[in-house]
Amino acid sequence: MKKLNKKQKIIGFIAVLLVAVIVAIVITTNIVSNDGIMSEGYAATANAGSTLVANYIKKGITIGGITGTLESLNTFDATARPEDVAWGKTCYVKGEKITGTRRTLDMLEIGDYIDYTPDSASDYYLSSTYSGYSSDQTISQNTSFKWRIISINKEGTVDIYPDSTNTNNNRVTLNGANGYNNGVYILNDIGKKLYSNSSLGAVGRNINLEDIEKHYNDAGKKYRDDYVSTDGVKYGDTKTYNLGYSYYPSLYAQEIGSGINSTSTKNDGLNKSASSDLTTQDYNNANTLTVTQTYYKIPLSSEYYNDNFYDMIKFVSWIATRAVDCESNTVDGTKKVGFGLQGRSSLMCCYESDNRTIVATNYLCPVVTLPSSIKVTGGEGTSSSPYQISK
Repeated sequence: MKKLNKKQKIIGFIAVLLVAVIVAIVITTNIVSNDGIMSEGYAATANAGSTLVANYIKKGITIGGITGTLESLNTFDATARPEDVAWGKTCYVKGEKITGTRRTLDMLEIGDYIDYTPDSASDYYLSSTYSGYSSDQTISQNTSFKWRIISINKEGTVDIYPDSTNTNNNRVTLNGANGYNNGVYILNDIGKKLYSNSSLGAVGRNINLEDIEKHYNDAGKKYRDDYVSTDGVKYGDTKTYNLGYSYYPSLYAQEIGSGINSTSTKNDGLNKSASSDLTTQDYNNANTLTVTQTYYKIPLSSEYYNDNFYDMIKFVSWIATRAVDCESNTVDGTKKVGFGLQGRSSLMCCYESDNRTIVATNYLCPVVTLPSSIKVTGGEGTSSSPYQISK
């Protein structure tokens, strides 16, 4: 037999190597799919120690005793675009991975920042006739607010409130029986006139107690329900006062929980945050006045709230919700009723049942309700990149 020279040996080696590579490619192609998942191959005997997973093997193929269930997905007829896919979500189109850019209300969370600008508004004029204060007042719009989501409501609307790091210099003063009668209406009307946006359908008002209470956890609810006034009256309980300590603001007669010349109380009428108009009716006197304890101190700790709500409202001031407090004077022990608006750490008392008037001053705390029709068009919901919105 003729011996091969060196050159022929090299050529032969290369030929053998090429054949081996081709065989390997064929086998690999038949067994492993493009994404590294077992797809086709040869039936093998069962292997008790196999770690193969059926949904990683092409449907109908058996490897190591495992029959595949994977069905290949062809994405080449897909037509989705990034703007059709929810923001941050991913999918495959025509074999390529795309990341969604469509923003929806579903992505919003409590605490997110919203880029919101109210309509330009003139200063709000508040007459002393309605505030009960000795002077008229002028309240200006604050244009420096950074707005944050404080509530996402079941009907699809979204409530926003100024970041607690903002400073609001809009002080509002209420005094006497008319301060109590008109306080809720005044605060909400200021919020509406200064912070609404007509093109968005957004409506401003002042924060009320319901905005806060719906974020209480069980500990927060217990704190409220266990509150006892200085006169020893538990939250939700009633007490009757006799002539001389039975003066009351005229609006109180319409409220749930009031009892005028009676030891029983109304179970219908105005709730604590309702007010539809201004009045000059001032106060009245009864032979007996039965009141329901509705004031309690707002818990000043994050342990009483869900979400990160407390961090956003911990500096809240005026709360547009009337409150009644059964008081005991610490100096002379006098028992009387305080009528005012709910405060963060004390009753913002305007009037007392011995016909005493009190000046109460605090800061406006506007809330804006965005309609369910708004669209999120950009941003990331952060302080530096708030969500952009449009109608």
